[in-house]
Amino acid sequence: MDTIRSIGRDKQAALSPTGLRGAALLQQDFLNADLTGMDLSGATFRDCELRAAVLDWVNLEGARLDYARLMSASFRHAHLRAASMRHANLKGADLAFASLVGADLTGACLRGARLAGANLCGATCLWSDAEGAVLEGALYDGATLLPPGLRPEAEGMIRRAQCGRA
Repeated sequence: MDTIRSIGRDKQAALSPTGLRGAALLQQDFLNADLTGMDLSGATFRDCELRAAVLDWVNLEGARLDYARLMSASFRHAHLRAASMRHANLKGADLAFASLVGADLTGACLRGARLAGANLCGATCLWSDAEGAVLEGALYDGATLLPPGLRPEAEGMIRRAQCGRA
């Protein structure tokens, strides 16, 4: 896997819709970048800046976003199946209707994040801070690991016998 160290100032022009599949990105600046609909499956983002990036409808299946700075980023309808977002800063991020099936959010900051309608089935949701997070309509199942003390029904989450692991 090649490591991409420099993409340049014009992020949108430099990226093709499938150009980053499986790429290892090191210290890239995607601040406010519009990556809508791109295939970033299997990509690794190391020490990358993704604040306020638009990642709506993006395929991030199996991607590694550990310790990423994703504050105020938009992941609406994004595909994050089996993605690793350990210790990521998702403060104020919009993950509405995202598929986080089997994703790992251990230690992530979700303060003020929006996960309305997100699919958290089989996900590890042992986040460090979710104060003010909107979980209304988020799906979970018996395989979802939730933080101790979280009352999913009180947060408006919906339990399914099995969901989204086909």
